[in-house]
Amino acid sequence: MTTLSNGIRVCTERSSHQTASVGVYVGAGSRNEDLENSGTSYLLEKMFLRGTTSRSKSELCQSIEAMGARFQSKTEREVSNISMQVFKGDVGKAVKILGDIVSNSTLNANELELVKEEVATEHEDNHNRYQETTIENAHYNVYREHMMGQPVKGDRENLQSLGADQLRNFHSTHYFGDNIVVVGAGNINHDEFVSQVSASFQSLPKQSAGKIKG
Repeated sequence: MTTLSNGIRVCTERSSHQTASVGVYVGAGSRNEDLENSGTSYLLEKMFLRGTTSRSKSELCQSIEAMGARFQSKTEREVSNISMQVFKGDVGKAVKILGDIVSNSTLNANELELVKEEVATEHEDNHNRYQETTIENAHYNVYREHMMGQPVKGDRENLQSLGADQLRNFHSTHYFGDNIVVVGAGNINHDEFVSQVSASFQSLPKQSAGKIKG
């Protein structure tokens, strides 16, 4: 493991596989919200492919598709992550894309409204998500009003009141170097990977710009 000057920890596990996985893990999730901004972390995750300061939404998707890569993202109660699975020769490109997404997402208000509609549809479909609904109910029964007991996707009635400024505030509070781990697994040279991560994530501050909840 190598720790960068801005606090980001970089870890690798080398193998002889022809593909590699690159993941960004942030120590924040729905437990770091409050009842007023419940669902912010989930909306933020959904906004990560909606455009950055250097790439439009379509350019991001085209860049990923052109590599034959797989993009995944997930928000949990205590951790959020985004990752890409790529061919071994495209690790550097994946790091650049992930670094751009994490550091430079525009969080456009119009795109946010579209994302909120998508999440509202997910809420409507909750009755068909048996495993997910069971886990959410179990958390509520254990933690009740604590944010650990609230749904990761947020409160469906509160969803529409959330705005881009709340997402930006959550990002500036939780997406900082000391709270991020970047992991590479596959046919990856550790020192090269560290240099790539350093170049693509260097704009992130070492410490939080706000008060951390939870």
